[in-house]
Amino acid sequence: MLEAWTIGFALASGFVQPLDDAIVFLAQAIDSVEGEATTGDEVTASDAAALFVGHAGFERLEAPRWVRHRVRPGERATSIAARYGARIEDVMRWNHLDPNVPELDRRHLRVFTDRVVPEVRKVAYRVGPDETWDDVAAALRLEEHALRVQNYRIRTPAEGDVVQAWIDPLEGPSFAAPAAPIDQPPLELHGEGQSIGLPQKGKLVDAVQLPEHPLWIRGNPDHLWASAHAIEIIHRAFATLRGELGYASGILIGSISRRKGGRMPPHRSHQSGRDVDIRLPLRPGVGKTKAPTPDEIDWYASWALIEAFARTDRAEVVFVNEAHHGRLYAAARAMGVPRLRVHELLRWPAWRGGAEPIVQHADGHNAHLHVRVRCGDDEPKCETKAGGS
Repeated sequence: MLEAWTIGFALASGFVQPLDDAIVFLAQAIDSVEGEATTGDEVTASDAAALFVGHAGFERLEAPRWVRHRVRPGERATSIAARYGARIEDVMRWNHLDPNVPELDRRHLRVFTDRVVPEVRKVAYRVGPDETWDDVAAALRLEEHALRVQNYRIRTPAEGDVVQAWIDPLEGPSFAAPAAPIDQPPLELHGEGQSIGLPQKGKLVDAVQLPEHPLWIRGNPDHLWASAHAIEIIHRAFATLRGELGYASGILIGSISRRKGGRMPPHRSHQSGRDVDIRLPLRPGVGKTKAPTPDEIDWYASWALIEAFARTDRAEVVFVNEAHHGRLYAAARAMGVPRLRVHELLRWPAWRGGAEPIVQHADGHNAHLHVRVRCGDDEPKCETKAGGS
């Protein structure tokens, strides 16, 4: 039986801060009491990558069937639903879960699915020379906070320490950069649209409509008018995303501006043809949804999209809710992006560099990125002012 002193120690030690951390710890303790192995296969940084198959690493069944999923420490109903390609509403209904209680109080969940997925597994990671929590989290494709929670007894990892972690083999990008850049279809522009004024108080002259193109999917055409310069930058970024970074799935561009610019409710900006709303890409196998959960979003592809715009050197800012910044950071590091490069684009968790990063917070930006393109050299009446979304 789980003894009271175990709970008391966790609370007194200061380890348990938010309630969800306490629940994770208790779940781990219960696993130990039930006799489950306390250690997993031992790995190091050099062989950790072999543990993962990526988001698309599941097998399709000829017909859906019921499966019994064992809930592991730290798992959420939304992450379980995403792994099996099920809607979270269905998972809640099948298991009579209360949507107002985020913590899972079940040892198992029933899921109706058409896929076979690898089970989450426990590993023992041996810390190498000069490795930090950030390095270990990147190797195991976990957020650093979750890793620390699972290893609360270790304050600062040292070489030779063994860190325990539950990992999901499905973590990882479903795409890979080609050995050499691949040329993409060119862009044909008809017009010389100019951005006038501020993003929050401006207009468009001789606007150019975002054309149909193999590199993107268009939303409402009436809301896809822009300056010629902005469309050229969009094309350059999407060509980089596909031709250099290797992400080939379709991405929806939802809104830019009206034909003459000006106000476009509910947006505060989007008035001068250089604010671009782009739907965040979803994990492979996730069905169409207007309000994806964070576990349904492909954060590896989302980071690649940000990187593609950053490489144009013409992205002024990328707005996305700060609640997602940690997921973007973890995805970038798991993809092998150096810490300093990530910090150039994203301030996480409290990075204080010499300049404002491209990625910034804006309320309401949970399922899409808002990219603002810099004024073009041939747009003398285009103005820039911080803020707006």
